[in-house]
Amino acid sequence: MHPTKLIISSGALRNNVASYKQQLAGHTKLMLMIKAFGYGCGDVEIAKILEEQGIVDYLGVAYINEGIALREEGITLPIMVMNPGIIDLEEVAAFNLELTIYNPEQLAQLIATNLQDIGEVSVHFKIDSGMHRLGFHYDEIKQAVQKLINNKVTIKGVCTHLASSPESRHDAYTRAQVTYFDKCYCLLTDMLPYKPMRHVLNSAGIVRFPEYHYDLVRAGMGIYGIEPAGIMQHKFQPVGKFVTEISQINKLKQGDTVGYVREGKIEEKEARIAVLAVGYADGYKRLFGNGKAFVFINGQRAPVIGNVCMDMTFIDVSQVSCKVGDEVELFGPNISLQELAEAADTIDYEILTSVSARVAREYV
Repeated sequence: MHPTKLIISSGALRNNVASYKQQLAGHTKLMLMIKAFGYGCGDVEIAKILEEQGIVDYLGVAYINEGIALREEGITLPIMVMNPGIIDLEEVAAFNLELTIYNPEQLAQLIATNLQDIGEVSVHFKIDSGMHRLGFHYDEIKQAVQKLINNKVTIKGVCTHLASSPESRHDAYTRAQVTYFDKCYCLLTDMLPYKPMRHVLNSAGIVRFPEYHYDLVRAGMGIYGIEPAGIMQHKFQPVGKFVTEISQINKLKQGDTVGYVREGKIEEKEARIAVLAVGYADGYKRLFGNGKAFVFINGQRAPVIGNVCMDMTFIDVSQVSCKVGDEVELFGPNISLQELAEAADTIDYEILTSVSARVAREYV
């Protein structure tokens, strides 16, 4: 068996969800995003933990097939599909998924379907308030909503996405987005005999803009242990611990080199170099090589030396007491996702979601 694994803590998950719920008024529902294979942590397993714990109101996925996979594993929580693309309404109805509608072309496809044969369809109407990714604009709303009414489609929610909620330097823009959203929401609800729920906030927004909690908030990276606003990080715990083991330890001397194209050079008189059973095919990026990243082993940090290989990585353990078979933390309580993200000049989201499918997920 591949000794590299991602250990997921259900206790940390519960703690992080509770940290968000403590910020919410009693009427505000909580959606947790488990798209992209649960941010690399396992979507089905995370969904089952959340459903069993009874601590969440909604699940969010990116694509229809992600929602279907959850339903096929017995998940019964409401599921919102953020980017359904080409819509197969028969599958949507069969698996009881809630779609996000975000452009006129998609709307035309929806109403071209014989909805009487499908049954009830619920949608979330998305407004482009300034992210400029997906969503209707103000001057498109009247016509779009009228078509939905004429075809007896229920608008379950109205939503938007904030472009820069963690960044205080963009607060004026964020507030302008919400003002635009509210204007669109008023226009939309003037045409309806009911009021759909409103939701605009992501993980950072939940913490920084409590006045916009509205009816539903959508937590993403925060439930996996990274609070993007940085304000409440002390209340959050890393959900995942990425570990591997030492396959071999080599004793090298000054002038020897390690790994492909001899990038890892031994500068001291002698060195102990451990070979780890993990590489970029597991999601441990090649960018971590040549001293840019550290691992944690037996209470000490050790630097990566040489180029990261597809299946193996080298670390300098000259100052670390260790042996073949010892566990090595790649990220977790002692090596943060943020630290690795800085080493690779990227964001922590990418580091977590990069853990590959061949890495076993273990739930504790």
